Amino acid sequence: MAVTVCIVAAFTALTVQGANLVVRNFRSLPTDQTAINRETMKRDQNGKTAALVKIYTPLDIEQTYISNGVMGVVARVNKPGQIWLYIPARSQSIEITNQKYSPLRYYFDEEITAGKTYSMELTVEGKEVTLSASVRQAPIWVDGDSVGVSPLNIYLSYGEHAVKAEQGSMLYDGNVMITPETQARIELPMEDENLKYSDVTVRVPDNAGIYFEGRRVGIGEWRPRLREGKYTVEFKKPNFEDAVKTFSVIAGVPVMLDVPPLVSYKGHLSVAVFPNTGVRIYDGDTIVAEHNLSKTLKVGDYSYTFRKKGYHPYTGTFKVERNQETLDTVTLQRVQYVRSNAMYAGIGFTYGTIYGVSAHVGGVFHNVNLELGYTLGLGKSDEVYWFEKPKPGLYDDKCTYTMDEIEVKAGYQFSFVQRVGLTPQVGYLGQRLRGGVHGNGAMCHNVSVGARLVFNPIPNVGVYINPEYAVAVKENELYREIAEYGGFSKGGFYVGAGVTFNF
Repeated sequence: MAVTVCIVAAFTALTVQGANLVVRNFRSLPTDQTAINRETMKRDQNGKTAALVKIYTPLDIEQTYISNGVMGVVARVNKPGQIWLYIPARSQSIEITNQKYSPLRYYFDEEITAGKTYSMELTVEGKEVTLSASVRQAPIWVDGDSVGVSPLNIYLSYGEHAVKAEQGSMLYDGNVMITPETQARIELPMEDENLKYSDVTVRVPDNAGIYFEGRRVGIGEWRPRLREGKYTVEFKKPNFEDAVKTFSVIAGVPVMLDVPPLVSYKGHLSVAVFPNTGVRIYDGDTIVAEHNLSKTLKVGDYSYTFRKKGYHPYTGTFKVERNQETLDTVTLQRVQYVRSNAMYAGIGFTYGTIYGVSAHVGGVFHNVNLELGYTLGLGKSDEVYWFEKPKPGLYDDKCTYTMDEIEVKAGYQFSFVQRVGLTPQVGYLGQRLRGGVHGNGAMCHNVSVGARLVFNPIPNVGVYINPEYAVAVKENELYREIAEYGGFSKGGFYVGAGVTFNF
């Protein structure tokens, strides 16, 4: 305490005070070599080393001017928070001016010596006070700057200062007025901030964004702890109208804020359908319209399926924009039971001289038909006796035969009704014997004329019947003899029927 009194007394004796500016703690720095350091020293006009006064100040350095009367200033160097003032030896005083304050003339209390460094604090007039917070060792801030911990002795200029002391949840945050009459000790009563807050729950449907003080703080829900007062929150979501809500917080009283769903931007969708009679329009599995679609909808993308019996279903996506009418057209394509371009394969049964199981593959290109077929004979011929030597009543062997068929046909397809196709055909029919030891592989070559009639109950599956007549144009002698005794003819009338699949 005695040391403090001495310092204050020395300050009173050594300080020259004018209007608002004060010089504090002017003293020499015996160990500071800045004034004589080769890189920082300055010389006056007589070549002598100047003295250096380091002036520490919170003032605006650029707006602070210093003169030294007739002796003049050797040099001035501005640094952050400092002015390095080089002056000649034996200077008596300096005059300090700043446009915000009255001029101050300060007389040095000791002789200024060449090459020596001095320190000076230049500030605004005020007084030494003690800031004492109710929580010991609480950190203290003055005008936004951290200055120490409580209790704190500090020089404050006259006027109002923002003072804050905070330790955990305990807080003092207020303004302190410094005047010549202010008590030397200023108490800072801290309060428990927890008692000034409340739990707040903000909820909004559809995952809308929640914004507080210009930044997003949650999606769908926000659970802050806020000090008592009035607050405003915003709610935003793409393609929806923004909403703003204001609410009050009372200390210790929980707040529940449920916000109604945001209002969506809307537009109109109009879709014309051709043909439109008998059309049903689906959203998923739900029928939403018939014939044509006309709806006012929220902004966004929508998918609808259009169905009509006998036509391929169509699913389209439509974009609805804000305050706009979206116009579109859907043309349904008729289901083609009989297609002008297709590949097909089938299996069935053929009845003729000897019956069998048949299979075929083919294609249609612009209604021109080409087909390849094979029939595996199943029926048997009459027994045929083979004699090595012509002796009455004696034979060496007897055989029965089966007939396989290979055919290649071409034609042209006609469709007179929706599900039925008729294709006249002409082509080649090869008959080949299979069975006995003798005559196996004998051939008969025919020209065939017929028609392929197909009924399609569903688009890719049909039932066919294929009558045709074959005329033999060439056969070998062995075939002719076997056909004569085996009870079957050359060529002849055949009918095939079965199931065909379109691709």
